[in-house]
Amino acid sequence: MAIELNTREDLINTLHLAAELEHNLMCQYLFAAYSMKRSTGEGLDEVQLEKARGWGALMTLVARQEMEHMGLVLNLLTAVGGTPYFQRPNFPQRESRYGKLGIKSELTRFDKETIKRFQGFEAPHPLPGPEFCAARGVSREELRAQLLAPPVFTERAAAKAGARGAPPSVIEFTSVQDLYESLAAGFVNVAGKIGEKNLFVGDVNAEIWGGPNTPYGTGSMDDLSQYGLDLIQVTDLASAIEAIVEIIEQGEGIKAPPDYVEHTHYCIFTNMLGEMSDGRRGFDAARPVVRNPLTKMHPDITAPEEVNIITRPETRQLAELFNLTYELMLLMMLFLYGSARTLNERVDFMNAIFFPLMTMFIRPLSETLTQLPAFKDKKGNAGPGFELTKDVLVLPQPEETWGEFQKYFDVLAWQFEHLWIYELRPADDPLIVRLRYTAENMRRLSDDWRAHWKNVGRGE
Repeated sequence: MAIELNTREDLINTLHLAAELEHNLMCQYLFAAYSMKRSTGEGLDEVQLEKARGWGALMTLVARQEMEHMGLVLNLLTAVGGTPYFQRPNFPQRESRYGKLGIKSELTRFDKETIKRFQGFEAPHPLPGPEFCAARGVSREELRAQLLAPPVFTERAAAKAGARGAPPSVIEFTSVQDLYESLAAGFVNVAGKIGEKNLFVGDVNAEIWGGPNTPYGTGSMDDLSQYGLDLIQVTDLASAIEAIVEIIEQGEGIKAPPDYVEHTHYCIFTNMLGEMSDGRRGFDAARPVVRNPLTKMHPDITAPEEVNIITRPETRQLAELFNLTYELMLLMMLFLYGSARTLNERVDFMNAIFFPLMTMFIRPLSETLTQLPAFKDKKGNAGPGFELTKDVLVLPQPEETWGEFQKYFDVLAWQFEHLWIYELRPADDPLIVRLRYTAENMRRLSDDWRAHWKNVGRGE
């Protein structure tokens, strides 16, 4: 029983909500993963460190699949003539922000409370019994057939769900599963009303697709395979349902195929929570990272009393540098998804976004922040705030795009080379060594952009 979506506008608005949620969850999962302890020097023995590494790897896997889900949602948006959507409110947000979805958005360290919250995000609806994660699901063919069946609606709603400025009270979806099942029913419903050709009017060349297990082949983006991402090219109703099937399978697992249920996000968090509750294994696997460490208060935050403003100058500077790097990565993704690109341009941009920006900057900066004190006068470590200023995700004019990206790289390179923390710690401090190496990489990236990438897609 789904919420009724009757028009292309209904689908686009609801896909905006889905994109925002996937972005939101991805940041929360990454924050928890980056807060993990990394050595026996942080109070863990060898057995505990191995367990912590395993949990951290699972958290990173889930976060990476949330990136995949966001990519699938963006392909769905593009397919029906929508534009890419990377907006989301800053952390923290009260539960009421997402209405009946019941999602409390905040950045918290890895602990039982956090994992229990994550388990709730991914929970199937209705909530299954404790034996669920040991059960066998249904086949992909069964799930596909169920989602392609004529929809049965519980109510007419959600035309406004996810729309900019819409009050939380209009968001009637009761779970993430409910959201995606309603989207599947909406695609079937709208395609039936206006015809597939009139629904799928977007430029498929503006989509990013491919990967090792994609049902429709590897496509033009073979580089996705190295990141373990499977992005489906959405061109018609069948491929749209296939994309939604993939999201539901990986997340809630209520209709996952046989032998996959235990690998779904819900069961990963359920099993992790069980291991953390085992008295024989009870230990703190995370650094003393404070909740919601931000560089400043943002006007869209609905839970300001839960914010921890970073006051330690050298840590605050590094956190601001992280935010600028994160902002550049999102802008480049917006550019990549914004219109059709040549093959050369798309491959180079993929390499710039996921590697090195994610692997060589977002992750090491995040992990470094969780090692640094957040305050001048009290205990607690910082972390990545994933902060966005209002309307920051707006692309420059096409003729200015390459120059604007160059400005970002040049500013980042200079800031990496002039961090205050270099003057406060010995040169051989492992943290300083890592930051210096990161600074060298950013300078190379800036020089490389100037020498090569500004010409990508021109004169082919």
